Amino acid sequence: MHELDPKIVKAADFYDQHYAGIEPLFIRPGTKIVLGDKNNRVCRFCGKGENEVSFKLEAHAIPESLGNKSVVTNFECDNCNQLFGRGIENDLGNWSKPSRTFARIRGKSGVPTLKKGGPDPGWRIEYGETGFEMKHYEDDPIFYVDEESKQLRFELKRDSYTPVAVLKAFVKIGLTLIPAVELPNFVEALAWIREQDHTKGLVKEFPIFRTFQPGPMPNDLIVVMLMRRRPTVSGVPYAFLVIAYGNEVFQVFLPSPKQDAAIAGQKLTFPAFPTPGGPDPTRYGRAKFSLLDLTGREVIRGETVPIVLGFDQVTLNAVSASK
Repeated sequence: MHELDPKIVKAADFYDQHYAGIEPLFIRPGTKIVLGDKNNRVCRFCGKGENEVSFKLEAHAIPESLGNKSVVTNFECDNCNQLFGRGIENDLGNWSKPSRTFARIRGKSGVPTLKKGGPDPGWRIEYGETGFEMKHYEDDPIFYVDEESKQLRFELKRDSYTPVAVLKAFVKIGLTLIPAVELPNFVEALAWIREQDHTKGLVKEFPIFRTFQPGPMPNDLIVVMLMRRRPTVSGVPYAFLVIAYGNEVFQVFLPSPKQDAAIAGQKLTFPAFPTPGGPDPTRYGRAKFSLLDLTGREVIRGETVPIVLGFDQVTLNAVSASK
């Protein structure tokens, strides 16, 4: 049992004083959770009912790409489901793909394979029954081995994505899970995530808190929590979503111009939502915190992602390329 970092204790006290949280939802394979009333379906994103749109497709409250096969919803119509699937959720999948692969997150088609695009042979990383198999070429390396520190250091490229679309996808998760009584506070946000013109913004500054928990973590568990500002508190954002999968925890604010009018334009400083860190901080290190800016409106192509893996033993096989 390791001692908690004093910063974590202080952050926990801050959130206990300022926020009330809905009971955390622990999502594991085999547990089916259905949100909404299947006998009275109204899409909470476009506002249309069964007399206007269909509800035949299975809508996931959290994208399948993040490992969710358990939580589905009755209040997302087929039109919105397809709009999100080919739009913002696709951007989230592209953006998160490298980390999901190394965290062994099983999406719709299993753990995603990373590979060089284009018609020519190139590097490839895939996860199978015996673990990871990684292949690269001398003239096109994607990792190097640091024997002294027992680390593999990667420089990978993400698939194309639009940052603000990724942000919308995270907000969409929160607005899917939030109780219906709260929806009047998020009218603008519900319209914003459906807007396909990403140049139209809702708020100027919108940081996402990311915490990386090093070490071996479960690859079949998603934890989500919604937090709402206490009625007697002011000076902090109204609500946010915390979602954890693999080694990553994301804290995403749910924008409410109605509830956050008093803090609009102000510079706010407060700690990230506390996490206990990895399984053994003395061996793997403590949780690492960073701020992400996903407000960009332009498509990002070829972005490099640094990833470091530790190893006890690695086997390198030199294979001659056939002509």
